[in-house]
Amino acid sequence: MRTEKIFFLAIVLLFSFISHAQNRMNKLSNEKSLYLKQHSTNPVDWMPWNKSALKLASEQNKLLIISVGYSSCHWCHVMEEETFSDDEAAEIMNSKFINIKVDREERPDVDELYMKSLVLMTGSGGWPMNIIALPDGSPIWGGTYLPKENWISVLKQISELYNERYDDVLDYSVKLKEGLSPKKIIKNEIKESELFNQIREASQIAYKSLDLENGGIKSNQKFHLPSLIDFFQKSSVQFSEKKYLDFVDLTLKNIAYGGINDHIDGGLHRYTVDSIWHIPHFEKMLYDNAQMLSVFSRAYKRNNDKVYKKLVDDIFDFVENNLTANNDLIFSSISAVTEIGKDKIEGDYYVWNKDEIKTILEDDFELFSDYFNLNKFGFWEKNKYVLKRINDDDFYTKKYNLSSKTLNTKISESINKLRKLKDNREKPIIDEKVLTSWNALTVIGLSNAFQSMGEKKFIDKAMSIVSAIEENLVNDDLIVKRSLSIGNEDILFLEDYSYLISAYLSLYQSTFNYDFIDKANALTSKAFSIFKDDKSSFLKFSSDQSLLFSENLFVNQDGVVPSANSVMCQNLFLLSHHTGNRDFLNTGKSMLNEISTQLINNSLDYMNWLSVSLDYYDSFYEVVISGKKSIEMAKEINSIYLPNILIAASKKDSEKYLLKNRYIKGENLIYVCVNNTCKYPVSSVDEALKLITNNNE
Repeated sequence: MRTEKIFFLAIVLLFSFISHAQNRMNKLSNEKSLYLKQHSTNPVDWMPWNKSALKLASEQNKLLIISVGYSSCHWCHVMEEETFSDDEAAEIMNSKFINIKVDREERPDVDELYMKSLVLMTGSGGWPMNIIALPDGSPIWGGTYLPKENWISVLKQISELYNERYDDVLDYSVKLKEGLSPKKIIKNEIKESELFNQIREASQIAYKSLDLENGGIKSNQKFHLPSLIDFFQKSSVQFSEKKYLDFVDLTLKNIAYGGINDHIDGGLHRYTVDSIWHIPHFEKMLYDNAQMLSVFSRAYKRNNDKVYKKLVDDIFDFVENNLTANNDLIFSSISAVTEIGKDKIEGDYYVWNKDEIKTILEDDFELFSDYFNLNKFGFWEKNKYVLKRINDDDFYTKKYNLSSKTLNTKISESINKLRKLKDNREKPIIDEKVLTSWNALTVIGLSNAFQSMGEKKFIDKAMSIVSAIEENLVNDDLIVKRSLSIGNEDILFLEDYSYLISAYLSLYQSTFNYDFIDKANALTSKAFSIFKDDKSSFLKFSSDQSLLFSENLFVNQDGVVPSANSVMCQNLFLLSHHTGNRDFLNTGKSMLNEISTQLINNSLDYMNWLSVSLDYYDSFYEVVISGKKSIEMAKEINSIYLPNILIAASKKDSEKYLLKNRYIKGENLIYVCVNNTCKYPVSSVDEALKLITNNNE
């Protein structure tokens, strides 16, 4: 009998323990987002962003804590571990607040609006972003990472203010929202004929902010900023400014040589914490690697620099080997930290101890150590090194009396040995979230790589991704889902439409399959039906902004990725040429007209807009090729850096707008048209290039 009682008590205790463990699971436990699931066992009563959370705050008259981050964010991990896992912090959060966790990659609208609030309140932003807001979502306080004690102190102070000085808190909130309200657009009065010179002057002003010693922007940190690099590469040709190209090559070479580039596994880290591209913040984001595929591919067109070619190949291999899902879609990121037991160590997977390299490389250690600066230049901390190059290969062939082939073989063999050594290390977590917009950026990057280098692997990969996007993320009614894991599947984002349209247009330039123009055209019409705003030429950020506290959200500034509206403006320009749709062209001009004042006065925030404006306001070439060799000739022109052209090509007669009446049986003809005027057709690529370059001169 005594044994039965003990057994019964054990069962009761077991179920009690299981019940308690289950009770500790908050409302994030059923979410698909990795970032949200990482907070699902916190003692904080987290809720996802939805109507229920906001309704609960209103019913209980509680302040909101809206905490925004993403799975690969280092300081998000730190705050989760130090603060949100702490019972004392959780107790005050649960008793005084309604707590909402947001994955910024799935809900860029929430992230964008509250980031604007944070910058307005503090002068800077970052993640994790922690906002305290009134029950209706209106922000009253904002900050980023805080240690537990500081966080608890802030919560107590804000809670006390809310209860004892509510009118003051409300007044502050009202004034903050006024600062966030869309500014009245000042219509541009500059004539179109003068805009080209205005853009040139804006580029000169932006040039003053560039780091001409290290590349990139003058800053204590270095980000890739692909839109900025692309603009200066493009405008160097159209403004005949050699110094712009010098800056581009300086920047790209230092990115390729620096620690921001993973020299062992390939792929680029998000940014460096120094001004010399050496010590990275170790997370790897798909959007960086996708865009830099395009940047390095375009640069390779100019000078066939083998360093640029290697970067393109390395990024391709990184995406193929580390981020590709079984369904051919691409995962979003790899974390900055490695989890070893209970410890989360930043960069552990990527850094090196000199002795372990010496042991495995033996006789080749001296060359490798010199090549990648396992010395004071490559030193990080605690006897750890981040590989960084300084000198070109010619330096080492002369110093060690080696041929280029021998040098490359020795370095490649050493890298392969270290790559195998890393197989024994604990790998950082991959966020297997799939985002339509970032996958579309990857398609664009691969398409550009194919155009530059002509290698089949690039276009095959691009086609497999776009097919997977269409199969998994786009339905028959052209509803484009944000991701495969987003909780609210009803909300749509302009970014996903803009980037996918751009991907279709790029694929046409690679394959000359007109189906891609038709798809881009149809998706553009769908986007306007969803995002059009009657009061502005710009398209709305998202399809449903009813839960946001502010007026319609428009985002026009270009950041680490170009704004969806600037990409759409470029799409409209290209489609107007491909289809003859003047409404597209006029709408794009209206967008530029509305934004031109900001673009010219604050050019660093609008770099993709500047690139797009050059298409609209400088000479732009339509190159139409017909005949049996048309695709072959088109690919040859594609491999040359010509930033202000589009190409249409067909082996047979066609009724499509650009191709109509261009075909003559038995002949291969190239038509070069600029500003609605076509030159007499020529039959060779060299003749066509002369028509373009002579006109540019």
